[in-house]
Amino acid sequence: MNPDELLLRDIHLPAPVSWWPPAPGWWLLVSILIGLVVFIVWWHRRRLRFRNAPSTLARGELERLRAGWAEHGESQRLIGDVSTWLRRSAMSLSTRQQAAKLTGMQWRVFLDELAGEAIFDDDAGRMITEAPYRAAGNAPDPADGERLLASCERWLRAVARKAGQP
Repeated sequence: MNPDELLLRDIHLPAPVSWWPPAPGWWLLVSILIGLVVFIVWWHRRRLRFRNAPSTLARGELERLRAGWAEHGESQRLIGDVSTWLRRSAMSLSTRQQAAKLTGMQWRVFLDELAGEAIFDDDAGRMITEAPYRAAGNAPDPADGERLLASCERWLRAVARKAGQP
C-alpha cells in the first residue's frame, strides 16, 4: 500500500479555549469587586451626609460659642450669640419663612415644637427673648450662661433625633 494514497490526516489540535464564559472564579471576583465599589460609594455618601448635616454643623458652631464664652465670660454677649445661633439653626433645620418672622413667646414655642419637647419654657427660654433688651448693668449671672448652653445642647440633640440626623 502506498502511504500517499491513504486518507490519513495530520494530528489536529482541539479548538482554542474561549474567553467566554469565564470560569466561576472570575465571576466571584467580579461580584466581590462590584460589591466593594458599591459599599465604598455608600459609605462615602453616608459620611458626607452626616458631616454636612445641619445638626452636625450646628453642633460645631455651638462648641465654638462655648469656647468663646469660656474665653470672654460675658453673659450678655453669649446670649446675643446664642440667639443668633438658634435663629440660624432653626432656619436650616426647618424653613426660613417659619423661623425668621417669629419673636417672643411664639419663637420659644416654635423652638419647642421643632424639638418635640419643652426645652425653652423655663428661665433659659425667657433669657433668649428678654436678655438682649436688658440694661447693661442688669446682665445675667454666669451660671445662667451655662444653663443656656446646656438647654441649647439639649434642644439640638432633640431636634437631630426628631429629624433622624446624627
